[in-house]
Formats: sequence, structure tokens, C-alpha cells
Amino acid sequence: MNPLEYLIEQQQLVKDINLILKKFRINETIFLQDLTITANGVSDAIKPIPKLSDAVINFLWPSITTETVYHYTTKAKAEKILNSGIFRLTNIGIRYNEGEITTFYNTHNLTGYMGVDKYGIPNDKELVDNTFYASFTSSKLTAAQEEVFWRRFASYEGVRLKIEVKAINQNFRKIYYEQTKGKQIRLLNELGNLVVNKYKRKFTLKHISTLCSFYLSGADYGIENEYRLLHRVWDKSGLQPKTDEKYSYLELPLNLMTECGYELKVVEVHARENLNIPSSYALSKRV
Repeated sequence: MNPLEYLIEQQQLVKDINLILKKFRINETIFLQDLTITANGVSDAIKPIPKLSDAVINFLWPSITTETVYHYTTKAKAEKILNSGIFRLTNIGIRYNEGEITTFYNTHNLTGYMGVDKYGIPNDKELVDNTFYASFTSSKLTAAQEEVFWRRFASYEGVRLKIEVKAINQNFRKIYYEQTKGKQIRLLNELGNLVVNKYKRKFTLKHISTLCSFYLSGADYGIENEYRLLHRVWDKSGLQPKTDEKYSYLELPLNLMTECGYELKVVEVHARENLNIPSSYALSKRV
């Protein structure tokens, strides 16, 4: 393929991408300079403003600035949170072996992250090492749904924390649930098929671990109506992870806007048993 033919092909690829965005009523236009297109791949991973990735993320997972949510947990963990005034974000690597990350990019033709590096380490593994998250559920639940959450996450002596979340970090979003196993998100499916099948290139989107972190496969998860907040640690500045005997985590002080861009305020504590917690918390007894 001569240089002119190569340029024409690149321009047609960009045009095809914009046709897909328009089809889904996404008000964004991608230009050739917004992508890195080589003989082997299509990506916006090294672009300072990844317009395509941002358009996809914000269409499928709009950011939330404020929401009142529930966090179901054990008595011991609730007491630790409320007495220390610290809420932990857990490294999302604990979900890696559950297939949560690999399922997403395999399902959606994000082929740039498949395979292993020269040391035999999966290409996507490093994506999770600096990603930390916390999960919550909607506070708008039916009585039947609440019973499911008590059994699954809090048990008989467990605790439900009602938390007001304020976010200036854009990564407070709702989970996208795959309702039929193996059935792709249509937008990502069409973009992936375009790049991989029509143009015979690998496809990589920036912020892939962000996309993975807000996606769960399997219809049985849908009852969870889950929210997640996410924070990425990029270098040695700012809030740094700590490690216990099993996991790494970030510590977020309650009741103030942290440098992660989140403020968490516990407004109600719901439990069957009395708790050893500060009297400033409103304790609602569960019958």
C-alpha cells in the first residue's frame, strides 16, 4: 500500500468510527490526529486527551457527582470504619482472578490487551496494580432486595452504612451489567468489529482498566444495582497505597473532600446489635 492509499484508508477508518458514534447519538467527532493508527493497531492510549475513550466511557458510564448509597459489611469492619474515621479503597487486583478484567476486553475485541509480554506476564495484569475501588449499592431498594443484601454481604450480625458520597473525581459511576453472558455492549462491539475485522488491526482504548472496573458479566449480578468509586495511583506523589497481610489499599478519611476527589459521610448506621462506635452516629436498630 503506497502512502496515499494508506492515508485514504486511515481517513476512512476515522469516518467509519464517527458514523458509529453518530448512530449512538454521541455528540463527539473524532479526527485523524485523535488516534494513533499503524499497520498493526488503532489506539488513543498515548494521546493527552483520549477523545474516543472519553466519549465511550461517558456514554456508557456517566459520572455521578452526588448520591446517597448503602454499604453492607460485617460488624467488625463497620466498627473499624466508624472508630477510625477511615474508609478503605481496595486494590481491584483481587477481582482479577475472578475474570472480571479479562472477560471485558475479550468480549469487546479490545485485542491490544490480550496475550502476554516477553516475561510471560499477561498484558492486562499491570493495569490493575494501581487501581483502587469501593463498591456500594443503591439506597432505593425493595424490601426483598434488602434481604438479599443482608444475607449476601452483611449476615445476621452485619451492618448497613448509609453514606452520602460527593465526587469531583469523574470515576464515581454505576456498574454496567452484561444481561446475557457473552453478549457485548453494542457500542463497543461495533467499534471493535470495525477495527479488528474490517481493518485487520488490534484495538486499544485508553483507560481500559476504568472500563473494566465498571462492568460485570452475568445477569445474576444485576440485582446488586452497584455503584463504584475508583482512584488511580500513577506515581509517588499524592495518596499512596498501604499493604496488610493480603491486600493493598488506600485510606480515605471520612467527612472531608480527600485528595482522591471523594467525600464520604456516614449519615446512618443500621444493625441488629449494639455497636462499639462513637455516639455521634445515628444507630437505627434492625428488627
